[in-house]
Amino acid sequence: MKVKPMSHPTTRLLRRSLLLASAAALAACGGIPLSALPRLAQLSGQLLEADPAQFMVALQVDARVVPPPGAVPQLHIRLQPKVEGAFAPVDRKLPLAMTTAARATLGLDAPGPGRRWLVYSLPPATQAELQKVQAMVKQAQAQPGYQRGGTLALGVEQKDLAVTDPALARTKWSTWMQVKQSEGFFEVWNGTPEEIRRMAETQR
Repeated sequence: MKVKPMSHPTTRLLRRSLLLASAAALAACGGIPLSALPRLAQLSGQLLEADPAQFMVALQVDARVVPPPGAVPQLHIRLQPKVEGAFAPVDRKLPLAMTTAARATLGLDAPGPGRRWLVYSLPPATQAELQKVQAMVKQAQAQPGYQRGGTLALGVEQKDLAVTDPALARTKWSTWMQVKQSEGFFEVWNGTPEEIRRMAETQR
């Protein structure tokens, strides 16, 4: 299974943010640490076997980046088979739980003065839905004559994430992911909101 990036947010990034985990764009996208390349290359297979309760995404941002009250982040899963009919395509947005932390948490280092963690995890209902997707793909793989392969796009979407202050445009913005609790978090991207906006503009 090939992992593909979901679309970067449009120039409305400051109101709609996608935190990406991508292996297909490794050669094209800047900001991905070299240490993350082996982990990202294995990501699709790991996600198929992962315990959804252990899957988390953490975003380290300037403390002035504040999600609006009541906003519900979502896990966006897009899965397409390489051969049409091998299994039903998936395009789902599932609700996530979010917590914030201004100190070390869940094995993540303290973010430093003036910064915070936004940590996204899967509540029980979303865990159950992800397990259904995992089971569907495994069932397809077990069928005689199954032609293995497909494209997986994965992102965390937080609508109306408040990054409207121009002073925040060049602040550090880093994304971390945990697939297995025993392996902890690893960094998958780092850069600035300004860089994300530029990437979005090139993809329009």
